[in-house]
Amino acid sequence: MIKEERMGNFSRDTFDKLKNYVGVRLQQGVPLVDADWNELEDIRKYELESFIKRFIGNGVPKGNDGFNIMPIPSVNNDFIIRGGNGTLEGAGCCLVEGREVVLPANIQYTQQVLFTNPEKATEWNEGKADDEKISALPPLTVPPGPRTDLVYLDVWEREVDAQEDTNLVNVLIGVQTCVRLKREWVVRVLENYTGIAPVQPSGHVSYPLALLMRNGQQLTIQDVRRTGLTLAAFDDEIADARGMKANLGNRLDESLTAGGQLRQKIVGRPQFTAELENSYHTIESHLSNTANPHHVTAAQAGALALSAYELDNRQLIQVAFSPSDANGAERTINVGFQPRFVWSVGNCNALLSGAWFGANTYGFADLRTPTIQECTGTIIYRYSTNPFWRQQGYTTQALYAARFQDESASPRRRGTLHVGISAVSATGITVKFTRDEPSGTGAGTDRGIENFGITLRLLVLG
Repeated sequence: MIKEERMGNFSRDTFDKLKNYVGVRLQQGVPLVDADWNELEDIRKYELESFIKRFIGNGVPKGNDGFNIMPIPSVNNDFIIRGGNGTLEGAGCCLVEGREVVLPANIQYTQQVLFTNPEKATEWNEGKADDEKISALPPLTVPPGPRTDLVYLDVWEREVDAQEDTNLVNVLIGVQTCVRLKREWVVRVLENYTGIAPVQPSGHVSYPLALLMRNGQQLTIQDVRRTGLTLAAFDDEIADARGMKANLGNRLDESLTAGGQLRQKIVGRPQFTAELENSYHTIESHLSNTANPHHVTAAQAGALALSAYELDNRQLIQVAFSPSDANGAERTINVGFQPRFVWSVGNCNALLSGAWFGANTYGFADLRTPTIQECTGTIIYRYSTNPFWRQQGYTTQALYAARFQDESASPRRRGTLHVGISAVSATGITVKFTRDEPSGTGAGTDRGIENFGITLRLLVLG
């Protein structure tokens, strides 16, 4: 018996976001086809998600504590993911790249379906390309010494048909007329996090929730979510603004000069709250006093030594990686001074079906704790028919990122290549090379990229 692939039966997929279409117009006297209907839905969905992503951002809305990672007393290989009160209206929420995910009630990491039922990953992967497949959740490990782990939200969407939801069959005609698109999510943990974002399957988006600061059996959780996310917060801030004028514009005109400077003697008793009234004595003007009458030291004001503000040291270095470097290969570079910032320009040339294709990227790294690194990335697809190749960009947390996929090769070849800073010392940096490639060697299985070369030029400042 042939196993039926669980995918919707579509004539074609016509949606292309680069065409900037904002609607579909149905004409009279012509058939209504699935491609037009689906493109209209894709246009609306993409426009809404793009608006939320660009003008609101990622995070948890105001008044909500969704997806807060909380410890379980005396347990260091599990944690609680905060949800809501059991209702959809009171559920824990989080926005990830324009997509809202909800959690009605608290759940533990080990209670998620991809942990309790790992076969679900195999079921959901049916009919998917290798770069779209998901993995089950592994048990969390406890290190013998210090280690930092990243807890993040993994979000994607999948098709659901009548095999999973029998209500999709129209009982009046006995036919499944449409399939549904369902948003799925899972909270994952990247152990031994070094500042490089996890490699995600195609079509997935992610958002960091917390850092697990481990030291053997000791566990401290650092919340890294952005909270209080709402446009209404601006209205609340305006409503709570104190001043003598009822209108915000009038208050600003009263308080500021035309050049934007605060007017003298504009703040007085009427602007103090009742709690501060008992503490009110005298407001001194130091606009013209340069004698430091209160003898405040630079350290008391939070100032650093002059040398801490300077980047007098710099060194331009080159780093290279090739197919002979295994996943996780590292290069340690000694520059002779405390590095603070890195600019990166790099390129990778990969051989795809007899032709070389190049991917240039640009990145930076702020080496303060925790390290922040970000770069542009390039994805290159090679085809055997017109248009023969295409390229698209993305961003990720690394110094260099590129993805190659050769659809014209048999078997198909693909690989994702990243380089990022994994360690910082008083005299240099260590960069780490990661390569995510299929390891299959049997007939018909995907293979990795055979021939490539990565060259990075790093300007290290300190």
